[in-house]
Amino acid sequence: MTSAKPPGGLVWFDEPPPPPATTQLSRERIVAAAIALADESPTGEITMRAIASRLGTRSPMALYRYVGSKDGLTDLMVDEVYGEITVPPPGDWRACLREMGRSAWTAVQQHPWFARMSFSRPPLGPNALRLYDAALAAVDELDLDAATRIGFVNTVLGQALKSGLALLEERAMRERTGLVSDAQLAEAAHPYLERIKAEGKYPHYIRWLGEPDCLADVLPSEQHLEWQLDGLQRLVETRRAAT
Repeated sequence: MTSAKPPGGLVWFDEPPPPPATTQLSRERIVAAAIALADESPTGEITMRAIASRLGTRSPMALYRYVGSKDGLTDLMVDEVYGEITVPPPGDWRACLREMGRSAWTAVQQHPWFARMSFSRPPLGPNALRLYDAALAAVDELDLDAATRIGFVNTVLGQALKSGLALLEERAMRERTGLVSDAQLAEAAHPYLERIKAEGKYPHYIRWLGEPDCLADVLPSEQHLEWQLDGLQRLVETRRAAT
């Protein structure tokens, strides 16, 4: 007697293989169509009906034969994007984590929905496991305990995912308000900022806002990543000095 399948089970857990591909449907085509639709959506939201329409099939229910459930489709979409994140072979742990952070930020810029979905499902697909395995291999040289090794990986990867969440929310906000460009947002905020400037409130903020480079691109993915790596480097050096 087999045990009941747990609700919300991952698509990787004892799922039967998908049926053979047809001229319209396959697991790969469904995942590709879902990712394309999520990329196009300001909020990253998609429906099975929209995917079926993109693939030219009238029945959204037919998709479930290939992906199991909406959660199963999420698992497959997320793991597909994990496959875009790269980690070089072990040798220089900092260089490896830097490349992981850079490629993760590139991935979330292309697929902002990935940041939200990646937190909604455990990273247990083959691409996610391959990524974590490579990242853990990179920090093996540091001779750290298990919690610290995974902490190093999640510090860098987590920054990219959290930045992706911010990007997704900003896209949704701009869609709701119609303030698509930075110039439109600045124009809408100008009367309010002028009022608080005249009132003398928040002087440090107003002084910062008046500086010519206040909104310059500080390369958050690059600069924040280097600050993180500097902090991890100091932790390694402190631990080595204590031994």
